[in-house]
Amino acid sequence: MKNRKALALIAILALIAVACGGSDTAEEVVEVETTEAPATTEAPATTVATVSADPLVLGTLMPLTGDLGFLGPGIESGAILAVEQINAAGGVNGQDVVWVQGDSGTAPDVASASLATLIGEGVAGVMGAAASGISLAIMQTAIDAGVVMVSPSNTSPQFTKVKNGGYYARTAPSDLLQGAVLAQVLIDDGVKSLSIISRADSYGRGLAEATASAFEDAGGTVNTIVYHDQNATEFSSEVTQVGKNNSDAIVGILFPSTGCGVLQAAFEQGTIETPWYFTDGVRGANLSSECGLGNALDGYKGTAPGSTAGDALDAYTAAYQERFGEDPAPYSAQAYDAIMIMALSAAANGVTGADIASGLVEASGNGTACIGVECFALAAAGENIDYKGASGDINLDEQGDPTASTYDVWQITSGDEEEVIKSIDFGS
Repeated sequence: MKNRKALALIAILALIAVACGGSDTAEEVVEVETTEAPATTEAPATTVATVSADPLVLGTLMPLTGDLGFLGPGIESGAILAVEQINAAGGVNGQDVVWVQGDSGTAPDVASASLATLIGEGVAGVMGAAASGISLAIMQTAIDAGVVMVSPSNTSPQFTKVKNGGYYARTAPSDLLQGAVLAQVLIDDGVKSLSIISRADSYGRGLAEATASAFEDAGGTVNTIVYHDQNATEFSSEVTQVGKNNSDAIVGILFPSTGCGVLQAAFEQGTIETPWYFTDGVRGANLSSECGLGNALDGYKGTAPGSTAGDALDAYTAAYQERFGEDPAPYSAQAYDAIMIMALSAAANGVTGADIASGLVEASGNGTACIGVECFALAAAGENIDYKGASGDINLDEQGDPTASTYDVWQITSGDEEEVIKSIDFGS
């Protein structure tokens, strides 16, 4: 309980200062209960070089296979659109951006091998990884190689504590804020008591504790938090435990493969009749059909990072629909923004990892407001810019955390159909 209250204080301060930090994670890399972040060595010494005529080489490291394989290609589409728009507008410093694709899977060994390949291809920056646990596992390798990582979907609070030397940033906010948002949705729905079942990894533990802390701070009661092994195949005992307290609602912090096992056990035990609330890890995962649940989940809600309404989002949505023939995929706007801020820093500072790292914060705020590729002429001319992202203002702090964000409250309407019923904006 002491840890929860500490997290609650952090969440409240985050809301007051609006300094925000799944879906994100894979294998558990660190114990979230510890007060110290996983140590990383200092980044290589950085010097801002003169702008090079060499091409900017960027990679993507998304889960094209594994537990989050349903998310990876959609997220990556935002990066593809960004690269195509940049090159159509003249590239960076007169050269087309070179894009190299990598597959992180949802296992550190797969991601490490792919990162080594990207480094061998000469990338200066990587859009990824998608999962928090994966990024925590490979971050030091990237830093040692002088490669910047900007993730569109890492939400674990752990990253706020990690020394990254400017070589890491994210365009999705910390789950300290998602926990507060989810807790408020529960309170608004009249939920007074809560049980949580969650993955036992950095994403699951961080979000479960943040949600519990914020819910208790708002006057609710958390009856139990049950963590399941993300490699397990049978979940009857965990579901029995989470359902035995007759809570008003159950929060499931899940990924699809193990999530189906959890929900099928809940269906068999009748626990599915208690209202369930979900998070970004299963948004768009077609749980009803994939898990064989029919319409058992109809009406149940979830939360996930979204995009702030405005001209930047409108322009991105129109371009995405024209390019891909469908509405933007979850986290694709954040992926678009990740590529854009790396490329904008390169246009202003140079195309090496050190150059990009030196200007990420400046590219994301504190200058002339601009959207999309219109920002590149300003950056190349040496003007300070405030990139207004497809996902929102972003405005990175020195740790690489966005200090502006939007959350969607989504609902399963019928079977696999989902709709956003409300968006909540937080801006710096």
